[in-house]
Amino acid sequence: MKKYRLYCPTIVLTFIVTLQMTAQSVDSLKGRLADQQALIESLRYTELVQSMSQRSLLMPSYQAELKALVARQAYDFWKDSDETYVSYLNMYLALYYANKYLNEDVQFNQVIGHSESVVSIQFGTDPNIFYSAGSDGKVLRWNLDRLDEVPAVVYQGPHLIRSIDLSHDGKWILVVTRDKGVALVALEDLLSESGGVAFDPEPVQSAVFFPNELKYLTVNEKGELKIKGYAVDIPSPGKVQSRVNALAIKPDNQDIYAGLQQGDVVIIGEDGIDQIEGKDHYAINALDISADQKLLIIGRELGDALIWDIEKKKVIRTISGHQSAVTDVDFHPDQNTVLTASRDGTVKIWDIYDPKKLPQVLDDHLSWVLTAAFDPSGKNVISGSADNFIRVWPIEPSVLADRICDLVSRGLTAEEWEEYVGPAIPYTKTCD
Repeated sequence: MKKYRLYCPTIVLTFIVTLQMTAQSVDSLKGRLADQQALIESLRYTELVQSMSQRSLLMPSYQAELKALVARQAYDFWKDSDETYVSYLNMYLALYYANKYLNEDVQFNQVIGHSESVVSIQFGTDPNIFYSAGSDGKVLRWNLDRLDEVPAVVYQGPHLIRSIDLSHDGKWILVVTRDKGVALVALEDLLSESGGVAFDPEPVQSAVFFPNELKYLTVNEKGELKIKGYAVDIPSPGKVQSRVNALAIKPDNQDIYAGLQQGDVVIIGEDGIDQIEGKDHYAINALDISADQKLLIIGRELGDALIWDIEKKKVIRTISGHQSAVTDVDFHPDQNTVLTASRDGTVKIWDIYDPKKLPQVLDDHLSWVLTAAFDPSGKNVISGSADNFIRVWPIEPSVLADRICDLVSRGLTAEEWEEYVGPAIPYTKTCD
């Protein structure tokens, strides 16, 4: 008689579940191994991009073509890799300096029109036109598409200029002098007998146009805020006790933000006066409001910038990375990035919401950077410095990379590939 062994259903079920869990564990392990392998590959490319970028930066200018090809190949590896955080910094600088020395064009992004420090840069309604002001008392008009042309002089006076601002319609420039009040320049009337210039002689600490209106705000030497303009009769919105270094006006409700020397930001609106108390009481040098009017950026003498959430009334990020005071700030049109200019000679572009991402560094001025702005397209940064120069920086590294391939007449040779890339990666022609 044949005997049958009876199996407990619980044991069978446990065995099946164990097999399933084992299979799942194997699949999970395979997934983790694949992730680790991808990470190792990414780190390998990161190290390679860093190495090639640094070697390109160290090459002398008389090796301009090789310098450019190594930088371009580093860019190709960076573009094809998943890691864009760590290696971005050196890669962009390598592309920039490679372009600078190609064709012996050391001034490829540099223009000069001022004989003294460039203190303020502003765009109007035309996205290709910007205006610069200098300590030489001049305001110049530039065309981004024709930077090799001599700029037009729209204002010239004997007094030092502190800043300029443009009206919302692009027809007026407000020229803020250090000790002789403000000049109003009618850009459509420059050929008239008066030269299109009207003067408001009251000395001011700071002044800006109101958004979307033909009136302007001044802070006189006594700290009194005054609203002025044609047929304007508005009571003073208030008075501040500390020196005002910067002004910004929120377009929707015309709240006034005043950055003070003592380190605070005063907010003056319909509901009265509020205050953003500064940490450590470092002077406020610059302010800007995002296009959606949700964020305020505050540039400080300490060398950092605070991102203030206007609705939540709190600092959502402190941006640190300069070695000296922040002199200017500006929101990118996409509202996800900001720039900070500094007396350390650099402009840095920051991702507001991703602190892991290193800033893009624009570093070629010979002295303090006193002013910087994104162009309306968001594709370029225009900076002005105490070295008297204006520089136009393409933000996208692809622009600099493509320019290299337009100017070089060859790619990396097999021997150069072996030297700068190594045998582990198959040879491909750079700029093919």
